Amino acid sequence: MTLSDYQSLGLVELLDVELARALGRMTSNSSAEVELAIALTSRNVRRGHTCFPVGMAVSDIWPWEATPPDTLPNPAAWKDALNESSLTQGGPLVLDAAGRLYFRRYWQLERDIARELAARSVIPPLLAGEATWLGAALDELFPGEPDSPQRRAGRNALRHRVSLLCGGPGTGKTTTVAAIVALLIQGRLHEGGAAPKVMLLAPTGKSAARLGEAVRQAKGRVHASEEVLERIPEQATTVHRALGMQRAGMHFRRNADLPLEADVIVVDEASMIDLSLMRQLLEATPREATLLIVGDPDQLTSVEAGSVLRDLVTASARTGWRGRVTHLTKTYRYDDQQPLGQLVAAIRNGDSASVEALFGHQGANDVVWNAPEGLQSELDRAAVHWAKVLATVDPAEHFELRGQYVILSAFRRGRVGTRRLGAAIQERLATTQHGAPRVTPIIIEANSHELRVYNGDFAMLVDGQPPTATVQTDADGFRKIAEARLPQFSDAFALSVHKAQGSEFDEVLVVLPREDAPLLTRELLYTAVSRARKRVRLVGPKQVVAAALERRAQRYSGLVDAIDEALG
Repeated sequence: MTLSDYQSLGLVELLDVELARALGRMTSNSSAEVELAIALTSRNVRRGHTCFPVGMAVSDIWPWEATPPDTLPNPAAWKDALNESSLTQGGPLVLDAAGRLYFRRYWQLERDIARELAARSVIPPLLAGEATWLGAALDELFPGEPDSPQRRAGRNALRHRVSLLCGGPGTGKTTTVAAIVALLIQGRLHEGGAAPKVMLLAPTGKSAARLGEAVRQAKGRVHASEEVLERIPEQATTVHRALGMQRAGMHFRRNADLPLEADVIVVDEASMIDLSLMRQLLEATPREATLLIVGDPDQLTSVEAGSVLRDLVTASARTGWRGRVTHLTKTYRYDDQQPLGQLVAAIRNGDSASVEALFGHQGANDVVWNAPEGLQSELDRAAVHWAKVLATVDPAEHFELRGQYVILSAFRRGRVGTRRLGAAIQERLATTQHGAPRVTPIIIEANSHELRVYNGDFAMLVDGQPPTATVQTDADGFRKIAEARLPQFSDAFALSVHKAQGSEFDEVLVVLPREDAPLLTRELLYTAVSRARKRVRLVGPKQVVAAALERRAQRYSGLVDAIDEALG
């Protein structure tokens, strides 16, 4: 089969074919096998993988497409052809010992991250042994069992320059973060150093604003002196902003030569951070600083290539980079008998029987299921909420109301995509704003270093001369910007699950399609439902839910092996 044959069968796309042919023209010993491998590597990268494992099963590459029995070359011969190609001999491709084919950039990103982690693993910890002050500090900051996960997380942060704190929604991650930061401040002071400078980071403006607010609240639950509490910041910023993102693409001012000015760096919602951004963050983090990575590895991974948080959790269990992850499992947000909390846990565990039982629970108002035929009534209900949002031009009231409700879909296009759902809401609202300023809820979809607004920021667009958007930013509260100056944005009547990641809402409406689709995974469903603080309503066939629970989001990567190799 030729590349054109693969394209005509829908197995690869034109972009993959053209890239493979372009790289093939760079060498005199190209072959159909090599070009096919390049096309499949390109296809994988577009799907979030960092590589293409040569020899993987046809059913894993194309689980939904009918493929001829001789679709792929013999794996051994295929690897031989790649090894003989000049493209893998210092060229743009890398075939590693495990048979993973990379574009060199992604192979190098994995090794850069592994190198940075290995370098930090040999730097002496802030506290090597048991100091006289430590026991009392742990008792004060982490009351309860001596071997509680929160206390273990505190010890980890003292013993390792990089550690991870993982847990689902409502497991007390932010309270634990505040206590860990207080412990690190006390540690620096007790060990004779100056009080450390602390920096709070998150991937998006919305998640940064939420982190700052959560830390402000958590400080009230932390038993520490006023001197220590005052040194815990109450404002967070985006990773991009902290790194000094430049206008032209993913270029940053902060790096190893001009590192971040911080001694303790906390990065929340780390599941959203891709390979490239994590490399940049590690390079810009001072080697002697303490880096605490916080997130939920069961959520969706980053939009771009990589599954860094999951890979780091795996590396902590399987490689010499051991013991750096603490998992928080007890949920405080939901009562044990509350259906919503039970639903979140059942989806995370893939317990389809419990999920179906909870959706069939007649007495629950915090978990509501509707068949696809119920979508129109749910949209009528949603329009009532949006009418309240659009009735005000006060930014504080606008964004508070937006935090009460959201419609989520896995898709942008299609019958239940965000565009169609948003249009349906606007049709219902068409007669409600006569004589009032026209207000549109929007979400920013591109980064602008110049304007200090970033992908994922919420904004309120108000008609006028000129039309003006009020952006909810990570550090500045609200800021007005003329519509003409805004980077790419879209209306936010309905959001994709990815766009809602890092945010929480009182009530969430999840809309699923009538037919199953590869994009519907357990991780996507878990991420969508766990955005709800009080109530979730789901529209879609139960068999689609069951299929999604059985499908795991898997990303192919060599980062775990790279970390193991870097540690020697």
